[in-house]
Amino acid sequence: MAEKIFEITKQQPFLTNYFADLLQQQQLVHAYLLAGPAGSGKRSLALWVAAGLFCLQPAASGAPCGKCEECQRILTGNHPDVIDVVPDGNSVKVEQTRFLKSEFSKSGVEGRRKVIILEAAEKLTISAANSLLKFIEEPSGQMTFFLLAQNISQLLPTIISRCQLLKMVIPSEQQRSQVFSQAQIPSGKADLLAGLTVDLQIAQQLDQNGLVYQLSDKLAEWYLKILNNDWLSMVDIQAQIMPLLTEKKDHQLLLELLELLAKDIINSMVNGKLHYFAKYEEQLAPKLTQTAFKQQLAAIELLLNQTRLRQANINFQNALEALTLQLLKCYDR
Repeated sequence: MAEKIFEITKQQPFLTNYFADLLQQQQLVHAYLLAGPAGSGKRSLALWVAAGLFCLQPAASGAPCGKCEECQRILTGNHPDVIDVVPDGNSVKVEQTRFLKSEFSKSGVEGRRKVIILEAAEKLTISAANSLLKFIEEPSGQMTFFLLAQNISQLLPTIISRCQLLKMVIPSEQQRSQVFSQAQIPSGKADLLAGLTVDLQIAQQLDQNGLVYQLSDKLAEWYLKILNNDWLSMVDIQAQIMPLLTEKKDHQLLLELLELLAKDIINSMVNGKLHYFAKYEEQLAPKLTQTAFKQQLAAIELLLNQTRLRQANINFQNALEALTLQLLKCYDR
C-alpha cells in the first residue's frame, strides 16, 4: 500500500516537489483543493503530504521517508490524526457533515497537528458546504484540510475561494498505456483502455469485464459494413450492438468508443494507421484511405457530434440507427 501511494512522486512530480518544498519550509496553508479526474492521484498526493507532516525521518527536501512508523500508520490508514472521509452515496450525508465539523473543532489525538481529507468534495450539498465554510476559513489548531474533486464546477465558489486550488497533471495516453501494460494488460488492449480512462483500477475492471472488447469488435464490423455501403450495418445495431448494452453506463462506453473510432479515422488520414482499433487495421485502413477527404471529415463530425445519443429521453437504438443512416449517406458513392 505504502509503495503504491509513493508512486505519486512519479505520477505527479511537480506537485510532490512543490509540497516537499512547503513541508521543508513549514509553509503549508490550511486548505487545499486538489482537482483532477479519477486516477490522477488526488488521494495519494494528500496522504503523501500528510505523511510528510508527521514523518520522523523526512528527507532534506522535505519529502516523507515512507518507512518510519508514522509514515506507515498514515499510508495504511491507521493514524488517528489523519481523517479520510468518503461521501456515502451521491452526497455527503448529514451525519458525515456533523462528523467533519466535530473533527474541525478538535485538536489532534496524539498532538496538535491534524489532517482531514474529504474525497469527492463536489458531492457536498449546498447546506453542507455552507456549514463547513467557517471551519475552512478559521481552522482550530494546526489543521490541514484537503478537498478532492473531479469537477470543481460543482463546488460552491465560496469553497473554492477559500482553498488553494491545485490541478493534477493528467498523464499522457502513452504514459497511461505503459502503466496499464505494466499491470499485465496486453499492449494492444492497453492502448484502447488508455484512450478511455486515466485510472488503472478502472482499466483493470474494463479489462476483466471484457465488454469494451466485445463492443470494439462489433463497432469495427459495423463500420466496415458502412464503408462498404452495406445496409446490413443497420441490422447490426439491433442484432449485434444493442444486446451488449444491458446497462445505462454501457451507452456511455459506446459513445466513448465512437469518439476513439473518430480519432482513428483521423489517424488513418494522417499516417495511414489505426491506434485504438489497431486490431482491425488490415480491414479498415485500406477502406479509409480509399475514401475522399471530404467524406472522412463529414463522418468524423457525425461520430463526434452525437447530441441525440446523449439525451436521456431519446431511444438509444433509434439514435444509433439514425447515425448509421447518416454515415451510409455520407459514404454513398
